[in-house]
Amino acid sequence: MRLLLASVAALGLMTTAALADPMAPFYENTVEVTAADGSTRAVLINEDGSYQQVAGDATVDGTWELKGEEEACFSSAATAESGPYCVAATERAVGDSWEMTAPDGSTETATLKAGR
Repeated sequence: MRLLLASVAALGLMTTAALADPMAPFYENTVEVTAADGSTRAVLINEDGSYQQVAGDATVDGTWELKGEEEACFSSAATAESGPYCVAATERAVGDSWEMTAPDGSTETATLKAGR
């Protein structure tokens, strides 16, 4: 009986891990992106599949989706010609920084900041 309960518990943990949302840390926080030219923008990723990108007084609204388990792709009117901006769907924590390759091939740096 103990073995059965342990097996059921282990299966439950595996299912929870498999269903974990790698984007969850982003929903209540802000991604600050610094482009190769030094300009910055804030990206607010929402759980409903929408996002806003804010640079100065300009705001761009768009949508995002997970492609498989490894990639998150962001689309907006600004990406209509170039196609979506896809990045690794890696779970991050507030304070983490990472590099991304922009659609034009340049390197950008992203940092997950606390809050909105």
